Amino acid sequence: MDYDRHITHLIYRRIIGAISPSELRELEQWLDADEAHRRFFNSLSDREMLSDEIIMRSAVDYMRPARDMQHMIRSGKRSRMNRRIMQAAAILAIIIAVGAALHYIPGTFTQLSTGNDRNPDIYANTTPKGIDDFVAGSPKAVITNSTGQAVILSADESGADGSIHLPSCAVQTKLPEQLCLEVPRGGEFKIILEDSTEVWLNSESTIRYPEMFGSDERRVAVTGEVYFHVKKDPSRPFYVETDRQTVRVYGTTFNIRAYADEPATYTTLETGSISLSQSSTPSGELFLSQGHQAVLDHTSDRINMSVVDPDVVTSWRHGRFVFENQPLDRIMRDLSRWYDFRYEFADKSLSSRIFMGSIPRYSDFRTAIQVLENCGGIRFTLSPDGLIIISATDSASTNS
Repeated sequence: MDYDRHITHLIYRRIIGAISPSELRELEQWLDADEAHRRFFNSLSDREMLSDEIIMRSAVDYMRPARDMQHMIRSGKRSRMNRRIMQAAAILAIIIAVGAALHYIPGTFTQLSTGNDRNPDIYANTTPKGIDDFVAGSPKAVITNSTGQAVILSADESGADGSIHLPSCAVQTKLPEQLCLEVPRGGEFKIILEDSTEVWLNSESTIRYPEMFGSDERRVAVTGEVYFHVKKDPSRPFYVETDRQTVRVYGTTFNIRAYADEPATYTTLETGSISLSQSSTPSGELFLSQGHQAVLDHTSDRINMSVVDPDVVTSWRHGRFVFENQPLDRIMRDLSRWYDFRYEFADKSLSSRIFMGSIPRYSDFRTAIQVLENCGGIRFTLSPDGLIIISATDSASTNS
């Protein structure tokens, strides 16, 4: 009985995208041990067997604490404890919904992709025929040297912990000094640099770095969203460059979000100490404290500081999308990068609607949009080019 509970726990962690590599291997061993196990698990993945009522109820209950939290924020009563309550309530709602699904009818279980079942061409993008064709991302990247030689990487090459040690990777010949690792839309990847610094790259992100760091400094350049756990080495300071700023790292963990199509660059310090200087004024240096975020506005070239919850900012690295007072346009950009689709707003004013909530990163896309539909008064319709976001009132008048 205890073992059955343990397997149930592993399946649940796979649903919410929080399963560790070792737990995933254990679950795969259980699936491979008996064909009946595999058939049972596959039956749990059949969306037709889960009623719309259960999905709807889980979405509504799941977002209620987010609405309560939004009300408290507006009334000036926000606290870290409130945020934890919201997260705990959201997790409880997931457990209740999954339990109800298992009790009444086999539920929907979302498979955590390891990259093994993906097309080896990571840039292949077929036109989706329906909502269910939007698939969550997986570990994949391309590493290129300065001569243009490229090698496609996936979970197979990245090792058991989802990381890859460089330069001893899949490249057969010695690479020139400068390397570029690019993660496409619908992808994510982790690498470990030669100094043992760990780097996580979100979808549509790149890092440029030397095969071996010099004796006086360590310097890399990034675009997109990248999380760093920098190995401390006082004799060789670590620098991270974007097109508008340079971050000096003193041995720490932090997140940089620097997408070219977004209005600002966000630098969030989780632990340790960092400073940043703007490319326009390199002589100035701004130091960040733990839990602070520097927002560099691309239009005014000004930096604003704010206190944030690093767990929210880096939630993408832990298998969740967490939104706190974020406009729908920002949310859709994140989802479109991860599920690799195009979208447009039928009414531009919808893009500025503010949302709060949390969505499992590895969930199927239908679940993700149902959460948004049930908490924000919006609807999604399929178009030949992707998705169109319309207001729920427009949808109701059209249907009537």
